[in-house]
Amino acid sequence: MATLQKLRNEAGLLVAIVIFIALAAFILGDLFQSGNSMIRGKQLEIADIDGQSIEYPEFQERFNEISEIYKQNNQVNNLDEAAYQQILNQTWDDIVRQTIMADVYEDLGIEVTSEEMFDLVQGNNLHPIIQQVFGNPETGQVDKSQVIQFLKYIQDNPDAPQKASWLNIEKEILKAQKYTKYTDLVAKGMYANSLQANNSLSINNKIADLKFIQKKFSAVSDSVVSITQKDLENYYTNNIDNYKQDAQKTISYVAFDIVPSAQDDKDVEKWINNIKADFATAEDNEQFVNMNADSRFEDVYDKEDALKEDLANWAFNAEINDVFGPYKEGNVYKLAKLNDTRMMPDSVKASHILIRVENAQQAQAAVALIDSLKKTIESGAASFEQVARENSQDGSAQQGGDLGWFSRGAMVAPFERAAFRAEKNELVQVQTQFGYHLIKVTEQGPKTKHVQLAILDREVTPSTASYQDIYATASRFAANAQDLEGFTNQVEEDGLNARKAVIRENDRQIPGIGNARSLVRAAFLETDKGELVVGNDKSAVFELDNKFIVAALESEQEEGHRPLEAVKSSVELAVIKEKKKEMLVAQFSEAKASTIEETAQKLGLTVETAQGFNFEFGSVNAIGYEPAINGAAAALKIDEISNPIAGRNGVYIIQLTSVAGEPSTDIEAEKIALFQNSGYRASYQAFETLMEEADIEDLRSKFY
Repeated sequence: MATLQKLRNEAGLLVAIVIFIALAAFILGDLFQSGNSMIRGKQLEIADIDGQSIEYPEFQERFNEISEIYKQNNQVNNLDEAAYQQILNQTWDDIVRQTIMADVYEDLGIEVTSEEMFDLVQGNNLHPIIQQVFGNPETGQVDKSQVIQFLKYIQDNPDAPQKASWLNIEKEILKAQKYTKYTDLVAKGMYANSLQANNSLSINNKIADLKFIQKKFSAVSDSVVSITQKDLENYYTNNIDNYKQDAQKTISYVAFDIVPSAQDDKDVEKWINNIKADFATAEDNEQFVNMNADSRFEDVYDKEDALKEDLANWAFNAEINDVFGPYKEGNVYKLAKLNDTRMMPDSVKASHILIRVENAQQAQAAVALIDSLKKTIESGAASFEQVARENSQDGSAQQGGDLGWFSRGAMVAPFERAAFRAEKNELVQVQTQFGYHLIKVTEQGPKTKHVQLAILDREVTPSTASYQDIYATASRFAANAQDLEGFTNQVEEDGLNARKAVIRENDRQIPGIGNARSLVRAAFLETDKGELVVGNDKSAVFELDNKFIVAALESEQEEGHRPLEAVKSSVELAVIKEKKKEMLVAQFSEAKASTIEETAQKLGLTVETAQGFNFEFGSVNAIGYEPAINGAAAALKIDEISNPIAGRNGVYIIQLTSVAGEPSTDIEAEKIALFQNSGYRASYQAFETLMEEADIEDLRSKFY
């Protein structure tokens, strides 16, 4: 029995220990998981805005939204580098503004109600975005029924691509309206009092004549002033913000151009010679070109002086289906085949009827309407002019569709082809990006012979073998280099031309290379001073814009302020200028007499004159722009001599000799004008002030 009790006691202790260990493991595991979560959060952080963390997924989601809208609006499938950078910056600005303003809106109680949104979208106070999207291009007027019809369409078709665009529009209207309320609130807080109005009126519309003496700082030798290390340190400390620096690195790099070899050129020349016989016997020249050439068949007719001399001499004397070449233009081998000839004018006078189209449903209706209008005109039931006035959705409708005379290149390509190939008074239909047109050519210029050429081209490009050879050369260089010292030695040994570039963390371009974002990111995220720059794939060879690049990191500087020693020369110049200013002010003050002429004589200077000096905006030709002179002149009476004026470029004494022009005396009107001006400035300065006060850490370079 005692043994059994002992086992029970020991088992109870054992169970307690096991439970304790399990609980500890659970708590510690949860802690470590939380830690991992926090670490992952920091790893995904793309911005810290006043202590609020913005993570990469949120940023990327907004970037994708804006990108899709851009693609739809510009009818493109991919973003080029300029568009990519533009949208990246737009996304950043959008998120920074939204984050900073969120607390401001909450503190001030700024909201936009559903009733307000309805009024902005469908009501009597349509937002400018709605006016832009749904407004008539000619009149600017918005047909509210179209807005309602569109909203009903996306409500009935929740998967329609237009819905995403609309949700973004609503989001932009909401943000814009909140911001408008904020800036209105700030602007309404501005005030202009009678003293400000009087001061403003005292200088408005007043033109003066001046006498002045001046001595520019540049006229004083640097050797006449002495400066100490303490002077430099004091100036540097007092003006420390002038010496801010971004984090930047200096790389040295060599480029291996990815270019075709002599063998690549021979291969293309052989290919085009071999295909010439097939091209000559081809029955469908357009199809043959589209299937075999680098460029698609161009449905254009050229006159003689539009072609190169040797090609023109052949084309205008050849028979249909004759072949010319091969010939080489730049890096492209070509064959030309005469596909057609036609007598065509160089200019035409035409009228048109346009039915605009925005979706597939409208396209079907537009085609049917154009067919109907054409039959109406051809039957004689109505004239082209009458039908155009009543139906055309173009500004020319009021003129019966008349577009006047135009030459080649004035219209979009499909419209031009139809107009220049039509006979006089013929009715032709054509589709362009604007919609469906019914065109009538009313007059034609003199016709001349034009030729249509089928051009079969093949560019000489680096073959796989050439590409691999160049990559192997770059790889051998990197393998031999290993680090900065080896890089320098290998450059000398191989007789290469190494270049330097100073890069910043968010740079996307490097002069001489082009788009080099992957190289810049690797230099900042993966590379220490003295090392070769290595990418995520652990390779030191970067393929950038038809080049292989190998780079080494030479030096780096952190974000902050440049040290005094690094900016000592510019600080010395600034301190010397301050010393000269103090010295000249003292000299001018000591020499000041009852007349400006006597003062000038004491200083060995010449009295100069200036006419037509405007108190508010003026600058004196012999002096330049010196705001301090404007302020001093406004305080002087006629014939009064000023005290020495320390300006940006020198020291001056002025005397007002005459003042013309009567300022306005309407103080109330001036107060209103000053109030409005301050309101305008507040509308754009309000957010800039918040931006300056915000603590923003930009970490985009980790991801883009």
